[in-house]
Amino acid sequence: MVDSRPKPHAILVCCPLQGHVIPTIHLTIKLAQKGFTITFINTQSTHDQITQKNSQDDIFSSYQGFRLDTRYMTVSDGLPVKFRPVIEPYQFLAALLHVFSAHVEEALLKIMESENDPPVNCLIADSFFRCVSRKISQEIWTFVHIFLDRASFGFYPLLSSSSLGVKHFGCTGKPP
Repeated sequence: MVDSRPKPHAILVCCPLQGHVIPTIHLTIKLAQKGFTITFINTQSTHDQITQKNSQDDIFSSYQGFRLDTRYMTVSDGLPVKFRPVIEPYQFLAALLHVFSAHVEEALLKIMESENDPPVNCLIADSFFRCVSRKISQEIWTFVHIFLDRASFGFYPLLSSSSLGVKHFGCTGKPP
């Protein structure tokens, strides 16, 4: 008997920072292998950097033989093409939090209004975009899941930070 229910459709928003792109791509592939329809949203500048090193225009082209339902979409990060985030990190982060999020929201609304795309079930965003993704998900009435893509040395302090005040020895304010 054929299942008539539509496949769940998740939208993944990739954070264009080193150490965030590859884990998000891996999550996209894993979810698509489990039967999800995935729309991967990337910045145009990150897409250009990837395609300069890779001959294909679609970062999921090497997985086309697996019949995965992945869609790829790029949006502007709101910065000039020649902008170097290493030189102006604060301007880059401000653009990501304010301008990029507006472009993502616009893309999400376009996907949700499209007749060709299945209905969106959830938004999966990088942990860097926690506040932005919650705001967007409330506006478009969908669930949001936060993808924590940190390495273990960054995850453990985050996990244990709430217990430091409870289990840590008190500090007198004077060095030993």
